[in-house]
Amino acid sequence: MGKIVGLSRVIKPEWLNKTVEFIVQGEDISSIKEKLNDYLSFEIQSPTNLRLTREILMGIWVKTSESAPIIHKIALDAYKSGQSDKMALHWAMIMIAYPVFSDVTCRIGKIGLIQDTFATSWLKTKLTETWGHRATLFHSCDKILQTLKALGAIENKKVGIYGIKKHEITDEKTITVLLLSLLALNRQAYYDIAELGNNPLFFPFEFSVSLDWLHRSLLFNLSNIGGKTVLTGTDG
Repeated sequence: MGKIVGLSRVIKPEWLNKTVEFIVQGEDISSIKEKLNDYLSFEIQSPTNLRLTREILMGIWVKTSESAPIIHKIALDAYKSGQSDKMALHWAMIMIAYPVFSDVTCRIGKIGLIQDTFATSWLKTKLTETWGHRATLFHSCDKILQTLKALGAIENKKVGIYGIKKHEITDEKTITVLLLSLLALNRQAYYDIAELGNNPLFFPFEFSVSLDWLHRSLLFNLSNIGGKTVLTGTDG
């Protein structure tokens, strides 16, 4: 059976913010659904599209409390601090909730290392190597690109061509959530410390990670491989 795509609607940052606010307020799942229905109904008229959008928002910020409880808690704490980068926190939680988002961002990030723009047609061709040739994949890709644009990660250069917009992050709690989400994906056995801030999955973000900071954190494991200190995982 093929992997489930799932991410089939454009997701706006203000919708993500509102979802987190409901969680912070202590609302239960049924209440969050009801409040999201009311909130989204001002912009989404179709009952089907409203339901799909609501469930995606729930998948990103509610269901991850079970699938990734430690990251979810740290992300919520970071959000509530008022010092975090909300865009990056949303990014991390979407990566955990929807693998197709990670595959899209990784492809964009890799080509972003060698050129400033990318084509939608190129991206869809690359995605079929992992997901197969599916209409649902192409539909999801279009929606993810629009979501990335809404998040401020990319911008239209011309029809079918996008450019990457860089975004600096300095908040340590936000960086912690990004790194934890990276480890949760299990794409690699370990990560070079010097390359953490340049990982393709985080293509719009600019941040730095020091070895000293990682040593002081209780959330990360460091190992020595080939005479080099690398990030290998977490204790939780």
